[in-house]
Amino acid sequence: MLRYTYLILLFLFANTHLLLSQNTQIDSLTRKKFPLIIGNIGFATDSMDIVVGDVPRGEITVFRIEIRNFGKDPVMFTNGKSSRFVTLNFEPELLIPSKEGIINVEFNADIELNLGKFVSEISIVSNDKKSPYKFLNLLMNLIEGGRSINYKDIFDTVPNMVFDHYNYDFGHLVRGKILYHTFLISNLGSMPLNIFEIKLPKGIKVVDSPANPILQDEKAMLRIRINTHGRIGIQHETIVVRSNDPDNPLVILGIHGSVRIYPNHKKTSVQCNE
Repeated sequence: MLRYTYLILLFLFANTHLLLSQNTQIDSLTRKKFPLIIGNIGFATDSMDIVVGDVPRGEITVFRIEIRNFGKDPVMFTNGKSSRFVTLNFEPELLIPSKEGIINVEFNADIELNLGKFVSEISIVSNDKKSPYKFLNLLMNLIEGGRSINYKDIFDTVPNMVFDHYNYDFGHLVRGKILYHTFLISNLGSMPLNIFEIKLPKGIKVVDSPANPILQDEKAMLRIRINTHGRIGIQHETIVVRSNDPDNPLVILGIHGSVRIYPNHKKTSVQCNE
C-alpha cells in the first residue's frame, strides 16, 4: 500500500514539475515576442519608435501590430488623438487577460506631404489601470507612389546594437607599452545585426571583431590593441562603429588615459606630471 501511495505521489510530482517547466518556457517565449510593455499591454516591437521603411506617398498603408494583455483585467481600447493621417482599429476592442490581439494602423500618406523622412505618432487610449495612454511613433521614408492600399506587418524587425560599456580609461602608462581591451556587443533586437565598418585612430588596431551577423540576444567581441609608442600626455581617442541598427547606426567608443616617457621613479624635472 505504501509503495502504491509513493508511486502516485511521484507521478503527481513529476507531472506538476513538467507543467511548471512548460509554463515557464511559454512565458519566456511570450516575453521575447512582446519585448515592449506599456502598462499591462505588450507590443511585438522592441521600441516605441518603430521603423517601417519606405511608404508610398498618396497611398493608404495599413500596419498591423501584435499586442498581448499581460494584466489581470480586460482592457478596452479606443482611438486616441493621433495625427490626422492615422486611423486605428483594434481586434478585438476588448482584450482579455493572457490573450493576444492586433492593432490595425491605417496611415493615409497625403500627396501634399514632403518626400523623405516622416514621423507619425500613434496615440492609444484604454482603460488600462496601470497606463491608460500609450504612444508609439512610426518612422518612415515617404517615396513616390500611386493610389492604392498596402499592408505591412510589424513584428519587431529591427536590430539593436548595445555595448557593455562605451568608454575605457587605461589609466597612466609608460610610453611604448602595448595593451588589449575588449568591448562586448549585444543584439537586443530581433533581426540580425551587421557591423559594416569600424573606424580606428592611429595606434589602435582591431584584433577580433564579428565576422558574421549577430543574431537576436547573442553577443560578440570587439577586441582592440592599443600601442602607446609615439604618444605623450593626456590621451582621448574615439572608435566609430557603423551597423544596420536604424536607431543608432553610428556608435562612438572612447579610449582615455595618459602616457608618460619615464616611470614615476625616473621622471625628469621637465617631464609633465599628467
